[in-house]
Amino acid sequence: MTSEPIAKQIAERLGSGLLTAKGERAFELALIELQEVRLRAGWLRFALTVRDEGGQAARTPLMTGLISGGGRGVMPWCEGRIYPWVEFINHERFDTRQTGLEAELIRLIGSLVPAGGHLMLEYESPGQSETHRELLLRVPPAATHLGALMFTAGFRGRFKDWYISEGGHEGPRKLQANKSPNAAAARDALRFNLDELKQFIRRQPPENAEDAALVARAQDRARLLLKEFSSSYR
Repeated sequence: MTSEPIAKQIAERLGSGLLTAKGERAFELALIELQEVRLRAGWLRFALTVRDEGGQAARTPLMTGLISGGGRGVMPWCEGRIYPWVEFINHERFDTRQTGLEAELIRLIGSLVPAGGHLMLEYESPGQSETHRELLLRVPPAATHLGALMFTAGFRGRFKDWYISEGGHEGPRKLQANKSPNAAAARDALRFNLDELKQFIRRQPPENAEDAALVARAQDRARLLLKEFSSSYR
């Protein structure tokens, strides 16, 4: 049993992870920053990048954020910003979204955060505006771009949209996806989310063409989630 703080254990496992992009291109994750947060016990600030099969590290991060080991009834959690592309020293610009690295990273985080924990992903920055627009159009959180990735990664509890900060350390707007603390809560939350998705796929599209296209993509995600998870609470 390791004596290292929980946040550091999570960070080190995250920083030693392996991701496989579409086309079977493999990447190693690497921590390029890990430091304690002043006046926040058990919190670590981190920055994560990737190295390709040749050992070449990207010069820009894949994710930056915070990890907390929890405490006083709060389970470990992670929050951050995921960048939809990284750049290498040779000027290659690699699309982490289209190649599936973004989804793989969220799936890895889902394997590290325990039941009762949560993941918060910022959606204000360039490259994440789709989730922001979807939430403004009243798309259910689980059907948004980031929400669907978190849901698939195991965060199937209730969602919280930090659209308006409540003071303190909240920072930019973000979507929080929770892991339910026990089996009964997990069943209730899953039922709530899937019922919301069922109602959403019957919604008429907005009149604006761009908004309608955005909602249609979200409805496609909702159908996929319903197909995959509807049998889980029957």
